[in-house]
Amino acid sequence: MKHIAVIGAGLGGLSAAISLASKGFKVTVIERNEHIGGKMMPITSEGHRFDFGPNTITMPEIFQSVILESGADPDDYFTFEKLTRHTVNHFPDGRSLTFASGREAMRTEVDRFTKGQLAKNDITGYQDEVRELYNIAKQQFFINIDSYFNFSLLRDMTKVHPFKTLHGLHKKYFKDPQLIQALDRYATYIGSSPFQAPATFGLIAHLELNDGVYFTRGGNTAIAEGFARRARELGVTFRLGDEVTQIEVTNQLATEIELNHVDYLSVDFIVLNGDLLTQYPRLISETVRPDFKNPTPAQMEPSISAYVRCIGLGRRIAGLAHHNVFFSSDYEAEFEALFNQHRYAEEPTIYISNSSVTAPEMGEAGDNLFVLVNAPATHKGSAVDFDTYDKIIDQRLQQFGIDITSDILFEQRITPQDIEQKFSAYHGSLYGLSSNGTRGAFMRPSNRSKNVHNLFFAGGSTHPGGGSPMVTLSGKLASERIVSAVAATL
Repeated sequence: MKHIAVIGAGLGGLSAAISLASKGFKVTVIERNEHIGGKMMPITSEGHRFDFGPNTITMPEIFQSVILESGADPDDYFTFEKLTRHTVNHFPDGRSLTFASGREAMRTEVDRFTKGQLAKNDITGYQDEVRELYNIAKQQFFINIDSYFNFSLLRDMTKVHPFKTLHGLHKKYFKDPQLIQALDRYATYIGSSPFQAPATFGLIAHLELNDGVYFTRGGNTAIAEGFARRARELGVTFRLGDEVTQIEVTNQLATEIELNHVDYLSVDFIVLNGDLLTQYPRLISETVRPDFKNPTPAQMEPSISAYVRCIGLGRRIAGLAHHNVFFSSDYEAEFEALFNQHRYAEEPTIYISNSSVTAPEMGEAGDNLFVLVNAPATHKGSAVDFDTYDKIIDQRLQQFGIDITSDILFEQRITPQDIEQKFSAYHGSLYGLSSNGTRGAFMRPSNRSKNVHNLFFAGGSTHPGGGSPMVTLSGKLASERIVSAVAATL
């Protein structure tokens, strides 16, 4: 029986482990942290529970398919609840725009927001176009790709606007600057700027506005918990609190992994479910991987990071939805600060998840506020006094009529430096590489090593990209490659 080591127990690693174990492979998952799920990490206090990323769930069928294809019923492991009116976007002038799942609901809300000034065919045309972007991506990019130079892929590349920005796509359809700003925010779902990321990522709008936004009962971390339970049922061994310190390579094949500098584990294949940009260089000498040089920010731009405050209140704030966005007055200046000046924005856009609105058990004592602002990667000039920055955040929210400064029962900060250290994230980035420009968006590192032939990758920093559904899919794609490699030797 072939032995496969999965390094990292994030969604990609768990997905790969389940897929491989269900096909009869012996699988060992090694995770240096004590929790399962990677960035999908629970934070708990007496009376409050928080999901540290992701807070917004789309494409539930991706998660369900991992369990279903392993021979079990996904509903036995986690269940999703669709949020009809899911995100309220607030603007400095007092206007608000509620994003809803479903084409007609969205058209009605946009008509209200723009006071009937938007032609119906504009919003309909936009919804149709982002649906088409998604359909092309699903056929051409959500699969294993061995070469970007094939006729079918190149033909469809011309249809997804690789050289138009996401902001440019939105300006094509809409004139209201705040409507455009709300839609531009989808670039942050891939850690990028709407003024640089390709219009292709309008497909995210399809997922939220046409398809739907979901919440996992018990908290979104229930997905990782369900994956881990199914993996154990299939015989997967978990070694939590163990760190892989080296991968031994002989004749372009990984032969064993070193654990904690003292122990060794023989392997036939490896799935590396960590940040490819930090873990591949850490575990394998550059001389053994000539086709993957040690990355630098100048060569591979990190995605944005995040500064998070988990705040448990002893009360409820009237008017807060499950997902809330409080926008800055100058979005372009905000991304200029993050990416080009490598500093925190003076007037940040603030996101608040308050999942206790949907699931009161997430905040039995009061609201469970997951407060997030975009932050620069850590590679230069990103230091900030967080006590001072907290006051900026608090004052901005007060301008919107939201007070988070009183009756605080619990508060925990997570900084970009914490993200870098705890998750070995590339300069604290949430998604590895940014997707600013066509290269970062479409030519992400392959999910197989060119130099170590039995080493495969899963996670947001490799193909097909960031976001929890894509990370989960990356584990399935890595497992497909291993199955094919084994079949080729029979």
